[in-house]
Amino acid sequence: MIDYTYLELQNPWWEDKKAINNDLEIKELEKLPYQYRPKTVLDLPLRKGDVNIITGPRQTGKSTAIKLYIKSLLEKGFHSTGVLFFNCDVLSKHQDIIDLILEFIKRGENDNKAIFLDEISSVAQWSYAIKWLADGGFLRDATLFLTGSSSIQLKKSGELLPGRRGKGKDINFLPINFKEFLVLKGVDIKKKGFQTMVKIEKLFEEFLIWGGFLRNINVHPLENELYLATLKSDLYKARKKEDFLREVIRKLILSLSAQTSYTNIAEEAELGSKNTAIEYLSFLIDSFFFKEVKFFDISQKKIVLKKNKKYYTTDPYLIWLFTSFITGNVNFPRMEQRYSSPSEKGKLIENFIASELYKVGSDFYYFQNSSEIDFYLPKEKIGIEVKYKNRVTNDDLKPLTTKIIPNNVSKIIVTKNLLEKRGNIYLIPAQLITLSELWPKPS
Repeated sequence: MIDYTYLELQNPWWEDKKAINNDLEIKELEKLPYQYRPKTVLDLPLRKGDVNIITGPRQTGKSTAIKLYIKSLLEKGFHSTGVLFFNCDVLSKHQDIIDLILEFIKRGENDNKAIFLDEISSVAQWSYAIKWLADGGFLRDATLFLTGSSSIQLKKSGELLPGRRGKGKDINFLPINFKEFLVLKGVDIKKKGFQTMVKIEKLFEEFLIWGGFLRNINVHPLENELYLATLKSDLYKARKKEDFLREVIRKLILSLSAQTSYTNIAEEAELGSKNTAIEYLSFLIDSFFFKEVKFFDISQKKIVLKKNKKYYTTDPYLIWLFTSFITGNVNFPRMEQRYSSPSEKGKLIENFIASELYKVGSDFYYFQNSSEIDFYLPKEKIGIEVKYKNRVTNDDLKPLTTKIIPNNVSKIIVTKNLLEKRGNIYLIPAQLITLSELWPKPS
């Protein structure tokens, strides 16, 4: 059985509604010069029977977002004893979740309840607990908010709750994108002019290093210890070997933006088998560290799974984090030197485009026949090729002029500083691409 003292410790507002103002995560946020308040979470309705699932990597502020939601509820007059927050990292089995919620319901004084279970994905078979409680009618008067750091565990488990989630939503809580970053930094993105362009260009270079993690945006750390510790913690919980993971990441970082295969990764990382490579790649993808991009056959309008894959980090900062992990080097200026050449900088830009597409929730692929198209978005009908240089030739346009691409597809070349239109192809600087009308809207 769950000791009720544990519940009281994590829910001090039961005794004093104003105790939420002393919450460590909220106080930490309020100290920051740049504060981000995620509307995707804060705007979720409090509706009986809903089960909302919020997924995303650790250190992005999921717990803080939940605490802000609780603070808003209490300020609006919601009864404090009807709000339960619990960090599930300390639970060992799904029966603990059942005991926890039943104890809360038994002692509750009101019908309406808001239940926040943080990092529920750390509990094996957690969905069986929610299913049992829902089928027993115990969640009839409650709204659930479940967070986790494993996309597969939450997605698969969430699928085991058919008809038991009400109108609950799935929220991907990721590091903020470049557009949100500019707004956070006080840039009026609707305002045109030289000064605005100078600001955007300067902040773009900053974003390529520190990415969209709020802590980095506020305090540029001299080391990566916090994030590396988080990576190793997730690695330990998943029962993966650090040496194996380091070699897989080394291969992915060295071949950033290039095509590769499971077999090639297994051989170069000396893993012994393709299945081991898939296992470690799945860990990195499920933990929101990397995005796997598959081949899309435009003429056949389908994904081809047997073709090679491409891999990108889900945020620019992760390139530097993983470089530290595989080299032991935490010196940012020295790491930056590696990407100072035009070809290496081009990889950073291509990775930036991939991470931004990932953050808006687009399904994107690559295509290749005689030449390669870096990104193809069949739903939005967009083709993107990265040519990060001062001069773009007609040869550079060829991947997007192939007849296999439908006429209704928007064709974009990502450049260094060129902003123009050549025929039906748009040339847009990397720092402006996500601000353009052609960029896909968040899904």
